[in-house]
Amino acid sequence: MVHYAYIKNINDDWSWRYVIVFASRTVADEWWRAVSTSTNTKYSDSVRRVTPQFFTHDINQANAAYSINDTQVASRFLGKVFFTLLPDRDGHAMSIIPPSDFADHVSGNFFFIRSKVSPHEYWYCPGSSVGNVTPNSKIYLSRNERTRFRVRLISERKDATGTIMIGSDEIAITLTSANLSVRVSRSSHLIVSKSPEPGLKFSDLVNGFAMVTPPPDCDRESEDLKELFKTDDGEEWELI
Repeated sequence: MVHYAYIKNINDDWSWRYVIVFASRTVADEWWRAVSTSTNTKYSDSVRRVTPQFFTHDINQANAAYSINDTQVASRFLGKVFFTLLPDRDGHAMSIIPPSDFADHVSGNFFFIRSKVSPHEYWYCPGSSVGNVTPNSKIYLSRNERTRFRVRLISERKDATGTIMIGSDEIAITLTSANLSVRVSRSSHLIVSKSPEPGLKFSDLVNGFAMVTPPPDCDRESEDLKELFKTDDGEEWELI
């Protein structure tokens, strides 16, 4: 789905204001990573992300609209992003972008993880609400229960400000109530362990996990708890 954002000149309230149109929310986060880590410091030092839909730039250093034409910045997004210059402030109409209602993917934040296809089904680790979880306990999908997880970059320093996570980042998914992380068992089921799953990427939340539907003759409690496993062709999940 197309994602929109505003960007304004930090030096005044009327000039060099744009609406940015991204091909998707994922593209927006990847563009921001490219700009904020660019070797062209005129961009990385002056463009700022205030919220997912509001940015600022210092036009005296760099015009963010030109980032998609600069090979040192974000030229690979030329076909996925465009900027529309807004009229000056006085006496002109202004385009209103639609709001986006989603959790910001900030490394180190706490999230519930749910199915995007069936948003009433959440990841759940029994006993996690009171910290009564042991290593090798399974992670399930449940309609009646949910567990909150902390999702963070493996490489992020403890003293660093939260980075916006993108698909290529290696991540750890941990319980908030116990020092245990999501890991993949030898049978490919999701369990919790004292160490995180090596090589787990943020993009795995797109299609890297699937559920096992319980058999028709199971009891009511088992019917609610569906096992989760790692796969290369799973369903899409979202953080909320």
